[in-house]
Amino acid sequence: MTLQELLNSEMDLASLSAMARQGLAWWLDELAALLPTAWRDRLSTRPRLWIEPRSQGGWRFWKDGRPAEPGIRPAGASTRIGLLAASESVLVREVSVPRMPVADVRRMLTLDIDRLSPLAPELIHFDLEVVDRDGDDGKQKVRLGILRRDEAARLLAMARLDGFTPAAIAVRLGADEGGAHFDFLAQTLAVSGEPAPSRARLYGWIAVAALIVVNLAILVGRDVIEVSRQSQAVEGQAPVVDAVQRLRRRVQAEDTARRDLLARGRRGDPLRMLNALTQAVPPGAWVQRLEWNGQTLRIVGFKHQEIDIAAAIRGSGAFTNPRALSVDAPSGPVSVRPFDITADARTEPRPAPRP
Repeated sequence: MTLQELLNSEMDLASLSAMARQGLAWWLDELAALLPTAWRDRLSTRPRLWIEPRSQGGWRFWKDGRPAEPGIRPAGASTRIGLLAASESVLVREVSVPRMPVADVRRMLTLDIDRLSPLAPELIHFDLEVVDRDGDDGKQKVRLGILRRDEAARLLAMARLDGFTPAAIAVRLGADEGGAHFDFLAQTLAVSGEPAPSRARLYGWIAVAALIVVNLAILVGRDVIEVSRQSQAVEGQAPVVDAVQRLRRRVQAEDTARRDLLARGRRGDPLRMLNALTQAVPPGAWVQRLEWNGQTLRIVGFKHQEIDIAAAIRGSGAFTNPRALSVDAPSGPVSVRPFDITADARTEPRPAPRP
């Protein structure tokens, strides 16, 4: 049915919901067919516990494809359990069909089942499973299983009589003991007029997962939009920030130059030098000549022999590296000696720039 035919048709809510369920089931089947076999088995909703009727009576139990302990019973009424038909009661054959979705293959085989089955279509149930999708010439290989309706009804009634409520009717094939293939339960229930097993729980979990994905997408999208908006705001303020940064660097450079100028002025201040020299020269020393260029000090004069002018200059704290220059021989009394000393002004530490 095309979309135009669907819009023009008169359908009630129940029919629309049934079509929606069929479409969702088809979509899930197609997604499951794309998964690897190991993943399909792990994510499958098929039961893990299976029962198989014994020829002498009673049941044989299988769990996860292996024989279980005799006499095991389900833990509760909600435990999913599957019903295995004997392999000799199911006709199995492989058919090569065009590569198409499983639902389309099922419809095609329904039209051709009278040729593929030795029994009339109204006497059997059939199911299929894909064996190989990568066949030659665009073909795929499917396995077709055919079970008599009366046999399926008999097995279901026997299981219910013993207190079991099967969630699937399958078959084990040959040496694949415990392996469950096909599912004839839905067709068996449909023939008897019973509703098929509800997949509401599966649909509920799908809805929950879809809502989680939608919420994550909304959160991620909102974060992306917020980050983009913040980036645009930052880019819009970039010229202002650059201007402020340039002004800040200019102010810092001017402040540093001013501090250097003040420091050089303090170091070259003659009054400061004279005050420090006056306090440093001890009694018994006379300065005849003083030279000062703002950085280097030279003093020439006379002193008593026991006075160390260089040590006095060094101890003042205002000068460093005092050193004596050559002088002429003394012309006065022996106890009085000339001196000629030069020293450097102590460099003040550079002030830290303002933040």
